[in-house]
Amino acid sequence: MLIGEVARRSGVSARMLRHYESLGLVAPSQRTTGGYREYSDADIGRIFHIEGLRKLGMSLTEVGRVLSEPDFDPGSVLGDLIDQARERITAEQRLLDHLQAVSRLGRTDGESLLYTIDLMRSLVSGDVIQRHKAALGSGVDGGMPIETLAQAVLQETVLNAAGAMRWALAQAGAEAVPHVLKGMDDESAQVRHNALLALDEIRRTTPEEKLGSRSKSMIRQALDRGLDDVDPDIRCFVALTLGDSGDAKAVPVLLDMAMNGPKDIEAAETLGSIVDAAGPNADISERILSELHRLADSSETTTRFHVLQVLLEISGDRSDDLIAELSDDDSPELAATARAALERRRR
Repeated sequence: MLIGEVARRSGVSARMLRHYESLGLVAPSQRTTGGYREYSDADIGRIFHIEGLRKLGMSLTEVGRVLSEPDFDPGSVLGDLIDQARERITAEQRLLDHLQAVSRLGRTDGESLLYTIDLMRSLVSGDVIQRHKAALGSGVDGGMPIETLAQAVLQETVLNAAGAMRWALAQAGAEAVPHVLKGMDDESAQVRHNALLALDEIRRTTPEEKLGSRSKSMIRQALDRGLDDVDPDIRCFVALTLGDSGDAKAVPVLLDMAMNGPKDIEAAETLGSIVDAAGPNADISERILSELHRLADSSETTTRFHVLQVLLEISGDRSDDLIAELSDDDSPELAATARAALERRRR
């Protein structure tokens, strides 16, 4: 069968058939007396194999490798093709999400639309200065889709740029909360930490009446999850954040931080502020002071030193009494520190 007839029957153009031949994918096994290519049934079958593999998403290079290996592993080839297809679908979905986000802004004039697209491009730039400027620009005029800015906030690793992005995102208030919450399910501790930082920024800067009870509840649930996070930095951040507002749930983590670190000084200060704000007779104060009294009996000198560190942040007679007990400690250094602190407090 001559090349023209093969092209008509297979749907593959004569030009493409010649290209296949130049790549060594198929070679007519015969020639006519006039020197024209003549394809056998086997040649035509090979052409259909090539087309079939191409339709599965394989490149011509991959097709050539498969057809040259009679004992190739079909399962491995299919697995690679599935992975490639998933990557293409993910990329197309990102593009679709991007376009829909721009569309939802309702930018009707060309200049505004181009400005928004430029901001979005700068937000994912490899240049941190560009990302920083884009965040500030989007926060000033709201010219950035919230979901795009939220995604950038979750992924940012440079402190200055991350701070600008969180500020810009917080301008959206409650509307940004659902988009940021997606970061709480990420495998990356950095992303989860970024999500909590952004939620806290929204919580602190958005007036309560604008934030609404539903968003406040969602943020609170995220912070509660953070107290149990596997990452110690996240647990510390959440404990200090909740502790600043006098939340009792933070106390166990704060006590652990005060005794074992990290940020033992910050934890001690926060525990002290909780007791002083609640008053000496409040339940939360009683819990903290009772636990400190128990820890003061520890056989570990380091633990007793940390107990003293917390007590120094708490005013009141009960704290003075515990410090007085530590002034008779077996450790000369600890006893001297406690006596000096007690003298200062009494003066």
